[in-house]
Amino acid sequence: MANKVIITTDTGSDLCPELLEKYNIADMIPFHINMGDRSFKDCYECKPADLFRYFEQTKQVPKTAACSPNDYLEFFSKYAEQGCDIVHISMNSVFSSSYANSLMAAGEINQQYNVNVYSVDSYTLTGAQAHLAINAAEMAQRGMSAQDIANKASAMVGKLRTDFLLGGMNYAAKGGRCSMLVAFGANLLKLYPMMHIDHKGVITSPKKFRGSVESVQNQYYDYVLDLADKYADYRRVIVGYTGMEQKLIDNMRRRLKEYGKFEEIVECKTNCTTATHGGPNTIYMMFMDK
Repeated sequence: MANKVIITTDTGSDLCPELLEKYNIADMIPFHINMGDRSFKDCYECKPADLFRYFEQTKQVPKTAACSPNDYLEFFSKYAEQGCDIVHISMNSVFSSSYANSLMAAGEINQQYNVNVYSVDSYTLTGAQAHLAINAAEMAQRGMSAQDIANKASAMVGKLRTDFLLGGMNYAAKGGRCSMLVAFGANLLKLYPMMHIDHKGVITSPKKFRGSVESVQNQYYDYVLDLADKYADYRRVIVGYTGMEQKLIDNMRRRLKEYGKFEEIVECKTNCTTATHGGPNTIYMMFMDK
């Protein structure tokens, strides 16, 4: 008899316990969020509001740390001991050592238990990574084997579309991802960069929008929904935001309702892993191509 197949992911996917349950995703390993000399488990022990408060108090951006191979060993062992095969959807290996660490743990688990553990490099993060995890969970529900799910999930990476809008440059500058001079110029000109991650995990900034927060968010929605007209698989769109005022959240929902083409809208409040890089008012609308 074949082993039961479960799907796992990490908090870089911006999923939450409620969405894990809804889509039959077994578990989510939390990245470490370091604030000063204290370390917290993303999503479970700290939320974006906590790190924004820390930033306001200290003017320092919290640091993220990938899970170690031992973290993954403990994480996978819970399910391997139950005789489950595991397909793990990992954050982009270009940004993080999490994928490499999960592979090391998977190899050891495969030797210790009579199960198969596959780790899939999503080459992305946030809502696009969530797309992959949800699709993998749907395949598991249909009774596919772990190896087939891992192969098909890896093939789906080429259909993931990852474009997100940073809420500003302050967190990028404080975190060392751009210079303070660049951030000052962007803030002075009210420029907000849109970031794109390609199918090899490489990040670029192909566009910048100018204006108030609400204005640039609408420009971003115009851009993404125009892409959706050309390329989208309309079965699902995943939207996420961090630290936004209610009127901006309402505007995002209104834009999607008026667009009206997606069969399902999955709404995420980003986890700390995303928030540490983008800061407040970071948003995304992510879909898969046809």
